[in-house]
Amino acid sequence: AVTLAARTFLGMLRLAILVAILLFVALGAWLDRARSRNWNDTLRVTVYPISGSADAAVHAYTAALQEGDFADVESFFVDEAAGHGITLEQPVRIRVSHAAKELPPALPDRPGPLTIALWSLRLRYFAARTAWSDPLPAPDIQVFALYSPLGPGSVAMPDSVGLSKGLIALTHLYGDAAAAGSNQVVLVHEVLHTLGATDKYDLATGQPLTPAGLGEPARQPLFPQDFGEIMAGRIAASAHDAVIADSLEQMLVGPVTALEIGWPP
Repeated sequence: AVTLAARTFLGMLRLAILVAILLFVALGAWLDRARSRNWNDTLRVTVYPISGSADAAVHAYTAALQEGDFADVESFFVDEAAGHGITLEQPVRIRVSHAAKELPPALPDRPGPLTIALWSLRLRYFAARTAWSDPLPAPDIQVFALYSPLGPGSVAMPDSVGLSKGLIALTHLYGDAAAAGSNQVVLVHEVLHTLGATDKYDLATGQPLTPAGLGEPARQPLFPQDFGEIMAGRIAASAHDAVIADSLEQMLVGPVTALEIGWPP
């Protein structure tokens, strides 16, 4: 009876410790997310360029990336934040680190609630290990940018993702200067996902939603649009057609996205 009682006590103790750890992790994630959306301080974003290909040109392009290559991302946040009444001088600060020496875990081929949850845990562990080995200060948001070749033989890119739990983004980009502008559109889109922004396009067709996915929803005539909403990812040419933006200069943060990330609409 004593042995059984001891085992029961130890089992309850282990359970209590596990619950405490889970609560601590959940509280930390909630506090991180809340702080990232109050816009009282500059958000520190570290981009980890990673070559996702054996292509020598992609390797060279990835290895050469520096903070200045993401200046348009910082400028986009400055302009859009100011347009929504945010007075912070520099809402987002980009740093580039080459501390990630291996590929992050790939999304499961057959995503489901369990496989996605397991993948998310693996990605968060990968992100933590990378941060521990990084000489740069710990960022608020980590972006793992995987670069692939651009050209006639290019394959379809996997989906990019941004996780609000953990403030981690995984972006699939092209390792070519010709795609730098569209790459940054993808990167900002995923960073905003980490801050709570939702997609503003039809998941089946990719068409921007009306009106939330339009850069100028009050425009007359409504189409073609000159600007796209960043969480739509494309510019609506008509009610049934959209084009990929060449740069962040063609994208805006709409009122719905602004509310989702803590900006006035």
